Parts: sequence; structure tokens; C-alpha cells
Amino acid sequence: MMRKGFTQQKYPVTQVTGPNMTHSFEGFHISYARNLAHYGCDTTALVLDGRVFFILNGDHADDLSEAASIFGVEGCVNLFIDRIARANQLSEHLMAVGLKADPFGLYPTTLEIIGLENIEKIARAEN
Repeated sequence: MMRKGFTQQKYPVTQVTGPNMTHSFEGFHISYARNLAHYGCDTTALVLDGRVFFILNGDHADDLSEAASIFGVEGCVNLFIDRIARANQLSEHLMAVGLKADPFGLYPTTLEIIGLENIEKIARAEN
């Protein structure tokens, strides 16, 4: 994955390497994590501004990275929508697009990064 632009990060204080690999783009990044107990399987996330996590079960890192490189965040949103049936139960997309209570205030960040049209596309895909 490192050849494809993914890197591992170290936690600032402990310098312990994190369990995931990331590929950064302007305003968002793709994160891939091998099976972590709280997710229940390998997961790949589209992470908006470091605070909103659209999480898919499985390894979608290469596809999301390619979509991001060619089409930007919109390509990632479209791929997430195509695979929305594989959304992890901890994914924040329902809160972020207004389909579920949003106690963390994710909607404004989501609106800023992906725009209203993409928010509406995700909401339609869920319904």
C-alpha cells in the first residue's frame, strides 16, 4: 500500500505506530485498518477534515484512492454510495447527512467538504 501513497502514522506522545494506513488529499483522507475488534472486520474510511468518518466494511483502499486521485472527494462519495450496503455500523454517514441525530455536529463539516448535492445523494441512497 505504501507504493500507492498510503503511509502509517505515529501517535504524537507515545510514538506508537497506529493500526491504520492513510492516503491524504486536500480536505479528506482515505484510511484503511486491518481487523480491529470494535469494527469487527477490515475497514476503509473516507475521512472528511479529520473528523467525519464514512466507513465501509472490507478493503476498498485502492478503489477509493484511485477515485480520489481522478475525481476528488466526489469520486469517493460516488464509490461510497455504490457500496453503501457495506457501510459499517460505526460509520457516521447517517448523522453527517441528517438521517440520524447528529450530537457531534458533523453536518457542517460534511456540507463544507462534499457539498449539499452529495449529501442529498447519500441520503437518497440510504432511503
